[in-house]
Amino acid sequence: METISELKSKAAELRKIADKLDEAANALAGVAGHEEAWPLSLANATSELGDLASVSGVNAIFRVLTEAGTPLKKTTLSQQLRDRGKAIGDNTLQSYLSRDKRFQSYGRGRWGLTR
Repeated sequence: METISELKSKAAELRKIADKLDEAANALAGVAGHEEAWPLSLANATSELGDLASVSGVNAIFRVLTEAGTPLKKTTLSQQLRDRGKAIGDNTLQSYLSRDKRFQSYGRGRWGLTR
């Protein structure tokens, strides 16, 4: 059971993350129509969030692909997730990638963000 002060601390952390995500969304909206520029702006807004241990699996995948700015091989994506504290099994990773509309297969085991 968590204390009220622990819950308030977690809420403050989540608000910081939400603010960073809002900044990222605004950066993306600001460069709409300029696809070659958006990953760089969004990567700058999200890279400050640090490790991925406290983020959901699907959002961790989104963050890594966003920061990469280019499609990644599934094995590379999995390794980057592990390196940043988010271990996702191969079957779960495949499930997230194939079911979430934010992700798109680019063939030959490469996955990226839907454009």
